[in-house]
Order: sequence, then C-alpha cells, then structure tokens
Amino acid sequence: MHLLIPHAGGSDAACRHALSHLQLPQLARLLARWTPTASWGAEDDAPHTPAELALAANCGQTLPTAAAWAAQDTRLSWARVTPVHLAVGSDGVDMAPPHALELSAPEWQDLATVPAQLWPADEGWACRPHPAGGWLIGHAALLDGLAAASLDRVAGGPIEPWLPEARVLKRWQNEAQMLLHGLPLNAAREAAGQLAVNSVWISDIGRAASGAGPSLQCVTDLSSPWQEGDLAAWCEAWRRLDAETLPALLDAAARGEAVSLTLAGPRLARRFEPRPLGLAQRLRSWLSTPPAAPLLETL
Repeated sequence: MHLLIPHAGGSDAACRHALSHLQLPQLARLLARWTPTASWGAEDDAPHTPAELALAANCGQTLPTAAAWAAQDTRLSWARVTPVHLAVGSDGVDMAPPHALELSAPEWQDLATVPAQLWPADEGWACRPHPAGGWLIGHAALLDGLAAASLDRVAGGPIEPWLPEARVLKRWQNEAQMLLHGLPLNAAREAAGQLAVNSVWISDIGRAASGAGPSLQCVTDLSSPWQEGDLAAWCEAWRRLDAETLPALLDAAARGEAVSLTLAGPRLARRFEPRPLGLAQRLRSWLSTPPAAPLLETL
C-alpha cells in the first residue's frame, strides 16, 4: 500500500494557524515510527507541484505526463483538456476550481462538441473522456514540445502567472472560449444562477515512458477544500483521513507489507517508510509522540 496525499500542508500563515488546532494522532504515530526516504521540491512558480513530481519519480520519469498515464497509450503524446469557469475581477482573472461547475451528464454531452471541433479525428487527433472530468487529446506529433502549468497550480487562483507561452496553446484556448460562448447550455446555466463554462485549461502534456501509470494511490480528499480556501473543511477532511485511512496503512506496516506514505504541499513532497526500531526507540515512540503539525508546515 503506497499512498500520496496532495495538499497535506503548507507554510503560509493561514495554514499554520489551522494546523495549530489540528490533532492527527495516527499521522503523528506514523511519523514517529517511520523515516523520510525521498523528497521532491518545487518553487512557487514551477509549473508542476511536488505531488506531481513524486508521481513522475514513481514512474521513473523526471517530469509528470499525467494525461498519457490516464490514456495508457505510449504511441501518442497526450494532453488533458478541462472545462473551467474564469471570473474577471478588478485584480485579474481567477479560475474557479473545476469541481465547482457541478456539470450534469447531459451537459458533458453538450460540451463534447468542443474538443470534437478543435481536435478532429480526420487530422490525426484521438479524443476520449478523462476519468476525472474533461477530455484526453492525443496526437503523434502536434503536442510534442509543448508545456503548460498543471491544473492543480491554477485552480482556485489567478491564471495570469500560468498562461502558456506556446502560441498554439493560446490559440486553442481562445478558440475553445468562442465555441463555449455559443453553447445554449451556458445561457441556461447563467439563467439558473450557475457558473458558466467559459474556457478550458490544457495541461498534463507529454508522452509516457511506459504503458504503466504510477503505482501510488493518490488520496485527493484534501484537494477540494484546499482549492476553495476552506481551511475548516480541510481540517475536517484531514481528521477523517487520520481516523479512517491511516490506521490501515499502519496495520499493513505492522504485518510487514511494503508500504509508504508521501505527504505533499505547495513546495515540498516527502515520502516516509517504516524503519526498524530498537526497544528503546519503541518505548520513546509510545511514551512521547510529537505532533504532526510541524512537519506539515514544512511542505
């Protein structure tokens, strides 16, 4: 059992304040008995998050190619296309977290006309639904060499720092916006007080080194409240993970199974694995277990 938990912590003042009131006894117990074995860092302006770099390392790659992993096809280069809502404000343009759209099945069917027009099959494009929403587009040559910031870097914040440099990515985004503007579903959504689907984000571009994706199980329970800036809900999600998910990981380690836990934040991901403990170390870990918050503040 190998778990990766993105958005596990951070060093900003709001996160530190939330962590100061958060008790995670199972995580504290794990950290007291396990040892860090690897880490992946990324600056604030890096296009990929530490969690994504950890996934890439798990696949024997330097950089992540999440769309290709999802497609499970090494013949083509792949990208993920995600429908989003962009809100224009006095300080710039912000992207709402994609899950905030709450699209219905019929709406997804209406939206599917957009990738079909922009990346047609008769021009060598492959297009299929993405398991987490949106679409995967693939081509033998036209995506090679393109780079874009991951959706996780942009969702819930301003898009300006992350706009793509490649002209073709900008053109595709502009053309998608024009097609979306003309869809009847957006008029219906706005009349119902829902967010319009007024743009797309193209990300996760690249080829897979092999047909297999990451063996890490990505636990995304913390992602939505983090992107929404709802730290009360984020803390509650952490408590549920601590009570319901981490005990199974500790039990598997006690049985001698191969296990690991990777905790990732905006700047750092760290992997922890069980270590042999002497009698004195075991006694110390039982008698005095340091809290988990200081470690989560370093991520």
